[in-house]
Amino acid sequence: MKCLIVTTLERQILLFLIPHIQLLQDMGYHVSIATSIEDKDTLQEKVPNVSLYNISFSRSIQSLSNFRAYLELKSLFHKESFDLVHVHTPIASFVARLAAPKKVPIVYTAHGFHFNENGSKLGNRIFYLAEKLAGKKTQHLIVMNQEDYQKAQGLLDKERIHFIHGIGVDTDYYNPRSISHSDRFNLKEKLGIEERKLVITHLAEFNENKRQIDIVQAAEQLKDAYQDFIILLVGDGTLFGAIKQEINRRGLSDFFRCLGFRQDIREILSITDVGLLVSLREGLPKSLMEMMAMEIPIVVTDIRGSRELVRDGKNGFRIPIKSPNELKNKLLYLLKSQSLRNRMGDIGRQEVLAKYDLKLILEETKSVYERIQVRNLNKAAIRTEEIQSIHYMD
Repeated sequence: MKCLIVTTLERQILLFLIPHIQLLQDMGYHVSIATSIEDKDTLQEKVPNVSLYNISFSRSIQSLSNFRAYLELKSLFHKESFDLVHVHTPIASFVARLAAPKKVPIVYTAHGFHFNENGSKLGNRIFYLAEKLAGKKTQHLIVMNQEDYQKAQGLLDKERIHFIHGIGVDTDYYNPRSISHSDRFNLKEKLGIEERKLVITHLAEFNENKRQIDIVQAAEQLKDAYQDFIILLVGDGTLFGAIKQEINRRGLSDFFRCLGFRQDIREILSITDVGLLVSLREGLPKSLMEMMAMEIPIVVTDIRGSRELVRDGKNGFRIPIKSPNELKNKLLYLLKSQSLRNRMGDIGRQEVLAKYDLKLILEETKSVYERIQVRNLNKAAIRTEEIQSIHYMD
């Protein structure tokens, strides 16, 4: 059996989908990957025994690269046949579903629909109609939060919609007891953080959606009430330089470390006292699940996905979007109470173990794949009977 995984960027494979690819391989599929590839050797090393196709996807809706990607996928589907196509991310999933033959079973994982409570009326309408159109070629739809599950029922029949709690987090790996005290001390020293300083961490790409500017504005207020903190902004993106400039312009460089893209997320979380995610839009953020698994209390914006993970006042706090002052208040509350941080952190890890552990998620995903396998076997059996009937008539 052959399966094609489609996603916009190579990094999405490396960050989120490796365990899911290994699941497919364990189920007997030969897996191919179609994505925009930057470092083929690294991707091949991290995901061995797969076929790679470099497709010209762009995250910009207006980019002509996506039309080229459509033509490239059309050509690929003409040359190769697949028993299953699993598409991820809005651009790649839309283009791939348009390009795919009708007979190919397609699973679409919506990591958060682009139409959402904080989107514009026009934008939401366009994205909804695009999903409606592409839904005609979607056999199975996987959603990650209850709000998307409700909206999905306007796109597909209910029996073809599957609610799975995200892409999962490895709770054996993301475990606060997996990092020694000396390793934590050494990392703090390497990052130039005094031992007494409490660490606040935000894991996200630097873009308008992730709202790092709100964190900068909150820190400017927070330092007047409490000084023993450092904020780690982890990630890269188009606004990385602009946010660093804003930090320097406000005289906040002593309170921030802009770390760029990192591979040592578990280690960074091991020195983190409070986690943040202040986005305008999310699906079901893996960064929050990783923080919860590491027993970190978190402050998030009250949006789809994040509010499903964070129970206000239990394992963290929810605040309105674009609310630096409220962010400052919640951070101050947490920084001043270690017992509160410990209690919230314990609750967070228990939540992850109960619902979001990778082993649970892979079992839920496997059941979707098995339904497709049964359907394919039934179709093959029907086709065999038809051929035998023709031969008998002859």
